Amino acid sequence: MSSFLEVARRTGVSIVEREGSLFWEGPHAGKKKPQGPLAGKTIGLLVASEFSDFQAYYLAEYLSEFGGWPEFLLVDWVTWKWTRPHVKGKGVTGMWDMSVDPIPTISPNRYGFRPLREARPEEYDALVVLGGHSADVMMTENEVIRFLQALYERGALVGAIGDGGLTLISAGILQGRRATGSKVVSFFLRRMKVFEDAPVVLDGNILTARDTVDTPRFVRALCKYFDPRFVDEREGILRGKHVVVIAGEDFEDVELVVPVLEFLFRGAAVTLGTFKAPLRARPPLLGLDVVVGNFGISVPLQEIPLGYYRIAPLEDIPEECVNLVMVPGAFCPWNCIVAEAPLDFLWKVYEAGKVVAGICHAPIALAAAGILEGKKSAGWLACKDAVPIMGGVYSFDWSAVIDGRVVTGRVPDDVPEFMDAMTEALLRSS
Repeated sequence: MSSFLEVARRTGVSIVEREGSLFWEGPHAGKKKPQGPLAGKTIGLLVASEFSDFQAYYLAEYLSEFGGWPEFLLVDWVTWKWTRPHVKGKGVTGMWDMSVDPIPTISPNRYGFRPLREARPEEYDALVVLGGHSADVMMTENEVIRFLQALYERGALVGAIGDGGLTLISAGILQGRRATGSKVVSFFLRRMKVFEDAPVVLDGNILTARDTVDTPRFVRALCKYFDPRFVDEREGILRGKHVVVIAGEDFEDVELVVPVLEFLFRGAAVTLGTFKAPLRARPPLLGLDVVVGNFGISVPLQEIPLGYYRIAPLEDIPEECVNLVMVPGAFCPWNCIVAEAPLDFLWKVYEAGKVVAGICHAPIALAAAGILEGKKSAGWLACKDAVPIMGGVYSFDWSAVIDGRVVTGRVPDDVPEFMDAMTEALLRSS
């Protein structure tokens, strides 16, 4: 087994080799892990409407992957701006229409949620204020401020990402403490003479991150806070690798956003490869050069500046310059099949000796491209016909699979396993 697989196993997931293929499986795959630097820790995630969808998806996946239990605490009583959506029974909604009560595409195996008014400060080892306009909604609420102050005063870790620092400022806990934050926050911090221009800053029991793209580093800093021996060997491990993520209409938001953030953290160069959509599910966007996901995240990515990644039509990307191409799920794979050109791109990359990967519905596109013949594949239940008909072997029991230069993942819950499988495949292909 490779040294990286030993890193991947540290959380307690089962990774086994059979008949030349590698499988992530067992009772802990796709769920909160029993081991890791956050094991036994409950981490409150403070959100009101207009929170950052990108941060919420990432925190739900990776806090639980390192053994923690993330619980969204909903400031759901604020109606002064009639924040969307006005759906009876729903609490809060993110800037790009994500909900966390529950998250439609991630099971309760990875996170929890409840109204803040039902929570007690002593139940949490840490509290994180998410960014987005949510912080503006919360900073005027005395109940939120008192909750934050109570955790801070008893020595629990209090954190914020991006705009979330506004709420910490309102709580009065950043006076005299070094901190970072987004442009919305940094001008306050500079005047307070506490601003530090860094991705992540820890000062005592206050942890802040500059913006959404720094969320992976924030999570690792949180891990190190609770376990000073923690070193994440994933950081920078893919430096020099070029990853193309096929961004077709109706991609699964979490399956595109979280891998992009994690690929960037692992040092890969990322290109979002687009193609002309045969079908656009959101008519108001007709004629606009925007690709929209299943729940509202779009390409260009609303929360990650273009300087961190590229966007290019698939036909303009030379396959010999690609180390891995990945297809997210939802209905993007069906659009790939109808458009045909993405299937040609997948086949050319595979024929060039590179790695091809897909999660959730995406193995259907890989099967249609002729790549899964004789291969074992994970995937959502919708793959159960396409994969075997096209000559592959399918099982829903597998969280992620490496079979040669083909990597597949099961569902959104399995994104961390899928990421580690893609990483291992890339390292093997070096």
